[in-house]
Amino acid sequence: MKLGLAMTLLAVLTTGGSVFWVYKQARELVISNLGNRLKDIGRTGAFIFDKQLRSDLAYLEEQIEKQNTLEEHAAELEAGLGEDETLEALPADVSNKLQESPQFQRVVQALRSVREGSRQHVRPLRDIPALHVLRLDENEKEDPPTLEYVYLLGRAPGYEVQDYIVYMADSDYLPAEDDGLGDPYEGNPIGNLTPPLTDEMWEGFAGEAVAEKNFTEDQWGDVVMSGYVPILDESGHVLAVLGMDYNVKSEANKISFLFYVCVGAVAGAFVLAVSIAIFMSMILNRPIKRLKEGAERVADRDFSAHVDVISRDELGVLAGTFNSMVDEIRDYTREILDLNQAYERFVPQEFLKHLGHDNITRVQLGDQVQREMTILFTDIRAFTTLSEKMTPVENFNFLNSYLSRVSPVIRKNNGFIDKFIGDAVMALFPNTVEDAVRGSVEIMQALSEFNHHREEQGREPIRIGIGVHTGKLMLGTIGEKMRMESTVIADAVNLASRLEGLTKKFGSNILISEYSVNAVKDVPGIYHRYLGSVRVKGKAEPVRVFEILNADSQEVIMKKQQTEERFYEGIRLFHKGKFGDAGQIFREIVNTNPGDFPARVYRDRCENLLKH
Repeated sequence: MKLGLAMTLLAVLTTGGSVFWVYKQARELVISNLGNRLKDIGRTGAFIFDKQLRSDLAYLEEQIEKQNTLEEHAAELEAGLGEDETLEALPADVSNKLQESPQFQRVVQALRSVREGSRQHVRPLRDIPALHVLRLDENEKEDPPTLEYVYLLGRAPGYEVQDYIVYMADSDYLPAEDDGLGDPYEGNPIGNLTPPLTDEMWEGFAGEAVAEKNFTEDQWGDVVMSGYVPILDESGHVLAVLGMDYNVKSEANKISFLFYVCVGAVAGAFVLAVSIAIFMSMILNRPIKRLKEGAERVADRDFSAHVDVISRDELGVLAGTFNSMVDEIRDYTREILDLNQAYERFVPQEFLKHLGHDNITRVQLGDQVQREMTILFTDIRAFTTLSEKMTPVENFNFLNSYLSRVSPVIRKNNGFIDKFIGDAVMALFPNTVEDAVRGSVEIMQALSEFNHHREEQGREPIRIGIGVHTGKLMLGTIGEKMRMESTVIADAVNLASRLEGLTKKFGSNILISEYSVNAVKDVPGIYHRYLGSVRVKGKAEPVRVFEILNADSQEVIMKKQQTEERFYEGIRLFHKGKFGDAGQIFREIVNTNPGDFPARVYRDRCENLLKH
């Protein structure tokens, strides 16, 4: 069955490849011929511009050079215009005056003559109106010009043609209120500046005729192909580039029809191949189908699969061997899963995923990856003193009870625990800083419940500090081939640890770095306060430290927010060495809010500094 299906599909692929190769060659030939035809029309049209018309072009080029206001829009042009955005390089009165000039009118008639030359039938000599006016004439609809739009492009003074070009004239030019439709229409006014829409649009300024290599649909729904032919003066200078939008809707429709024919042929061949494959599979016996279904279930990790094939032939032997194999795989997989689950208690699954592994057996010494994450450090204050009052068993029971409350909170907020360091916890939050901040607040809430439980048992409550910082870190494995462990190396880890240590100094629950607080400063419901700049070990410059207020009671939060400006003023005076004025402010804050421990710390420091 597989061989027959493979042969059938190979035939389909070969047929499809051949059909689409023919389509591709036909399409490229049509586009090439259309491009050559368009360049021939353009080169012929360029010779309509006799000496007088080329003098007119030189005059219009000179006026654009002299009277443009591009310097006033330098900043806007430096930033860049949008693809369909234009800018009027000439003042309106100058543009109107130039468009009323005989030079401009002669050029417009020349452009319309170029367009008229693309009709199937020859027309008598006449003054030719704009295309959209011609379309109002029912007789014109029988023989429309194949050139939809004809226009002249010039250089934008002071800019490379790759960046900006200007419209010098448009065959569809009409004075306002003179288009026969009741609406003003002026085509592209002289001096209208635009970035080139295609490379071919500016390549014509190099002195050679060029045509686009594909069809495009313009803003009016016409399928066109554009060409650009330079008009030179006697010295070879490019006065302007003649732009032509050639209506290729008929050719494009034929190419599209050919494409759909090719798709239909390939689809028909595919349907035929599938039908043959289905027919072949239907005539095969049921044992093979059962074996196939059993194999698919095993591939989907359903190891309860069992194939019931009762026969003494090769299929029966194969089915028995298959069932034995599945039994062995099931037992081995169960053992591996149990082993992985045991390992996950020591190495977080998230750690393995960041290293690009799905299980610990694939981890190699030296595996490492760099990521930006938020690090959370938490530590029990005065744990050494506390542990001295407990037996070893009580110590472990206490720590496990405490950590069993903290760890689920970290996981709930999309973090994972990197390591336990005695009573300290180091956790990583790979997604957002907000996860780490909300996790910190919930840890403090869990601690409150834990302390309530301890007080009910007659034990003293505990206090913890939390430090949060975000930065780049390296996750990897260190050690040697017989003994290795996962670790995180980064200056960001050290700073998070230092911030946790500063919670004792400031009397705060949660401290966070400036980099991290900037990521959550606009998050609703997260409140923070600046505590000043502190020198920490390992940092040459002082570190700006903030506290998260959400772990405080609502009353304390409200009072801290009410005194926030005075607190900032006190910090400013403190850093300037005005300890008397700063101390007075912090005393006022403490009197207002006795629960503001950072204000107490600053008050006491000011008093000590004044004494010494």
